[in-house]
Amino acid sequence: MSLTRRMGLTETDRVESVLKDIDQSTIRITGVSLFHLLTVGSIAASVALFVSGRKWASIFVGLWPATFQALKSASER
Repeated sequence: MSLTRRMGLTETDRVESVLKDIDQSTIRITGVSLFHLLTVGSIAASVALFVSGRKWASIFVGLWPATFQALKSASER
């Protein structure tokens, strides 16, 4: 039996734990959450793509911030 099953952890718990660890180390280094950096970066990338005339790519990238914020919420559970 695997260690995670003996401890009662699911695969989702392990993923959330890894996300939280990565986020915490990013906060220690930069002072800002990794997910907030990714959110701002994807918004900037979306604007840059739109200005460069790549409308569909900008819409696609513009949908990412909500996903990054959902991952932030999941890592805080």
